Amino acid sequence: MNAFRSNIPDKTFEKLNHNGEFTRLAVNPGIINKHYTAPQFQTIAKVVGDTGAIKYSASYSMLLSIPTVDVARTIEELQDAGLYVVMPGPIVSMKACDFCDGDMMEAAPMTEKLYHSLEGTAVPTRLRVNVNGCASACYNAVYDDIGLVYQKDSFDVYLGAVPMGANAQAGTLFAKKVPVDCIESLLQEIICLYKEHARPNEPFYKFYRRTKCADYWKL
Repeated sequence: MNAFRSNIPDKTFEKLNHNGEFTRLAVNPGIINKHYTAPQFQTIAKVVGDTGAIKYSASYSMLLSIPTVDVARTIEELQDAGLYVVMPGPIVSMKACDFCDGDMMEAAPMTEKLYHSLEGTAVPTRLRVNVNGCASACYNAVYDDIGLVYQKDSFDVYLGAVPMGANAQAGTLFAKKVPVDCIESLLQEIICLYKEHARPNEPFYKFYRRTKCADYWKL
C-alpha cells in the first residue's frame, strides 16, 4: 500500500525556496561504485535534517536540498563520508556503469583517466559523457551526449542522443573500435569542436545534428 500512499511530496526544491534559499547538491558513492554504506546514508540524513529534502534522480544520484548558507560545510561533510558530490553548471560531467559490480573492470582505469582529464571542463551547456564497460551497455551510454561502449581494448563512440521528450532518440555511432590509447585525444577534440562552434547555450545534440556534415568532423 505504500507505493501510492503519498504521491505529492511536501518538500520539493521549488517549495523549499518559497520560504528560504536552498541549494541542490547531487551526490552518489562514485563514478563506478553504486553502493552506499549505512554511515553514508546517516551522513546524508544528518546534513539534510528536518529542513531540507532528499530526492532520487534518474542519473544515479541523490539530490539533496540544503540551506544555501550551509553548502560549503555540507560538501565537506559529504566528502569526508566518502561520497562524490557532482558539481553543477555548464561543464563536462562523467557517468559510468557499475562494471557488473566490479566483476568486469577492464575499462575502469581508462574511465578514471578520462574523469581526471575531462570532468569539470567548461562547455556551452552541460555535457554528459557516459562510459559503459561492455557491449550490453545496460547503463544506457547511447542515450547520453557522448556514449562510450567498451569492447575488447577499444571503444565504440556514440554522439547526439536526444535523452528525453517525444523525440527521444539514441545517439548515432560516430566511431567504431577506437583503441583505448586514442580515446582521450578523440574526446578532447570533440569537446573542443563543441566549445568552438556551438551557439550560446546550444545543447550538444542540437549542435551535433546541426553541424555533423561539416568538414571539421572528419577527425
